[in-house]
Amino acid sequence: MFNDVNYPPTRSASGIVVAIVDSGIDPDRLPSGTVLLPGVNLSGDGDIADTGDPAGHGTAVASTILRIAPGVRLLPVKTMNRRGVLREAALVESALAWIATRREALGIGIVCAAFADSSHRVSDESLRGTAVRRLIAELREAGVPTVAAAGNWYPEHRARSRHGMAWPAIIREAVSVGALAGREEGVKLANASQRLHASLGTGCSTTFFALPGEPGETSGAAAVVAGCLAALRQSFPGESVDASVVRLRRIQREVADADGLRWPTVDPRDLAAD
Repeated sequence: MFNDVNYPPTRSASGIVVAIVDSGIDPDRLPSGTVLLPGVNLSGDGDIADTGDPAGHGTAVASTILRIAPGVRLLPVKTMNRRGVLREAALVESALAWIATRREALGIGIVCAAFADSSHRVSDESLRGTAVRRLIAELREAGVPTVAAAGNWYPEHRARSRHGMAWPAIIREAVSVGALAGREEGVKLANASQRLHASLGTGCSTTFFALPGEPGETSGAAAVVAGCLAALRQSFPGESVDASVVRLRRIQREVADADGLRWPTVDPRDLAAD
């Protein structure tokens, strides 16, 4: 398993809207026929209607989602500037608020937030009163998962703590995703990927791991899981986020680390065969 990241399509996700909170989307770099809905530019870099993607990160995320769940409709919610930098965390709140107020009208089914800060938290307790946490929780309650990248700062943090995730993935209502790395005899957790095991008992843990698609690392892994959830949403419309996570866990495999801890992984090819 996991011998490459050239994932085939799983199931058509025609009509599912995926809001991509990122650096924008360049339609010229996506397959012909891709449906790109009018989104919004909240980055402060350019006109509010300019959702182009000079940085390329959001387009790469969109490409991976489309590869796994062809037919999804994409909604760019641009928060990063032309260099792919999120100037301030408050822009994430603005993006989620924009999505929440238009969720029903636009039929938004998935939010992909394939980015992370450089923090390494084992709990979200200090974030419980924040607007970002409230919005992610409200979206989840409405049946819309927010898929977030666990972060790529593990080498910088592991001496202090072997467990932890970046923001906003650490928020327990998010679907957090870490990255796997392939090797000849199988896979392992990617060296750079942050991770938080449920056995710590903080109420927060990394929901899934996946071999990344574009743009790589935990961003590409989050895009893979967003694609899987979009495919499930097509087959099981109206299903709760909890039910979708349980459904993915039915086909999950586990990877053990050097400490003997086992971590949940997702391969879209198993979903295609399910």
